Amino acid sequence: MSEASTPVPDATITDVVLEAVGDAARAGSRPRRRPALVDPAGELGHADFARAVPAAAEGLRRHGVRHGDVGAVHVRGVRELAVAAHAVTAAGAVPVLLPPGGAPAGLAGMMNEAGARFLLTGEDTAAVSMAAVERSYVRQVFAFGDVAGATPFRRLLEPGAAPAGGPPGPLRDPALRVPAPWGDITHADRLADLYRLCGTLGISEGDVVALCGQDVPAPTRMGLVDLCLMRGATLVGVPGRDAGDLLEAILDHRATAAVVTPAQLRAIAFDHGRVPVPGVRLLVTGAPSAEAVHACRTRHRWPVALLC
Repeated sequence: MSEASTPVPDATITDVVLEAVGDAARAGSRPRRRPALVDPAGELGHADFARAVPAAAEGLRRHGVRHGDVGAVHVRGVRELAVAAHAVTAAGAVPVLLPPGGAPAGLAGMMNEAGARFLLTGEDTAAVSMAAVERSYVRQVFAFGDVAGATPFRRLLEPGAAPAGGPPGPLRDPALRVPAPWGDITHADRLADLYRLCGTLGISEGDVVALCGQDVPAPTRMGLVDLCLMRGATLVGVPGRDAGDLLEAILDHRATAAVVTPAQLRAIAFDHGRVPVPGVRLLVTGAPSAEAVHACRTRHRWPVALLC
């Protein structure tokens, strides 16, 4: 699949991802033994993702989220990120992905600049999130887990009739609002980028991709999440930014690919204390040194390619 050969459909990014996950599940082609998304807090399967997103979208609409509203997402793990961002989109709203770290004042400023009216947070980010909400225009907070002052996310999954609302305009409405500088990424833009990733990275069913989420911009992080969901691969979210943590995740999860910074690539290339698994494809976020690339290819036999 490549951007040049695949037309961008008249659909939202969430429609396309859910359709791909659903088609594969119905055909029985997804390996049940591997989850879709893994992070330190747990695992999420493809079928669980496909069930949670539409249910949560209906729950958001029942709680007053309207077409065109902006929802901030402040979570750390890839499981919560995927479900939260796609539920917001499926509800007809626009997600803004906040960095997991940061101080309350900075996060509040980002929410206000983005025009966020509701927030989805996690238990491990809630303390900062709730402090930021007090300085923002956010009216409602939904939380994975039990957080004082927030509606538990599980309440969104309860059955019930949701008010009717217009679906997003796939080729016109924003699919993601991003900072620095502030702007909107349309569904067509996100789909084109997703197809580019599909064509250049070669991720396929059964692959396991390790990712330090803080090492890539939010749109790229979401693109990798969506790529793995669509292709039946597993995405492993690695906490921290240390090359040792990433290497440990590669070994523990038998990863077939990993996203690395140039600094992490160099650290991995010259690591003498670990026995690497064979054939891991390293996807570098920036320009790597020729020395590190050569060392990875000769010492570990790990191919190296640019992510972007």
